[in-house]
Amino acid sequence: MRILCKTLLTIIFSGIGAMHFYWAFGGVWSKELAIPTTSDGVPLLDPGFGACVVIGLFFGALLLLTHVELSRVVPLLYERILWVIIALIFLVRAMGDFKYVGLFKHVKQTVFAYHDTLYYTPLCLLVFSLIVVKIAVR
Repeated sequence: MRILCKTLLTIIFSGIGAMHFYWAFGGVWSKELAIPTTSDGVPLLDPGFGACVVIGLFFGALLLLTHVELSRVVPLLYERILWVIIALIFLVRAMGDFKYVGLFKHVKQTVFAYHDTLYYTPLCLLVFSLIVVKIAVR
């Protein structure tokens, strides 16, 4: 079970991180699908190079953390606390802002909302679940 969680987290973190680096260096494929918009189609974010690189690095760090046994360097409790914080980040993202993003969004007629409902929110819940299992089976 632990190997399955590690493998799935690796695939997810690699894919999301790579996509953000792709966007950072000028890629445009599916970028508009990843930006929440108002009902009128106005983007709520305009992530530039820096924001995309930071998010790409964050997922790179998560990828590294997935494969490094921190408990060799720090107490297991600290490693678990770190993973709990990361899991909560994904749970909060899945719950959303109660307007444009997540399970409880009110604006549901946009292209982003469709993709958020179909892909992004379930993916966040999957990552949350995988991390919980990863922590529990340790």
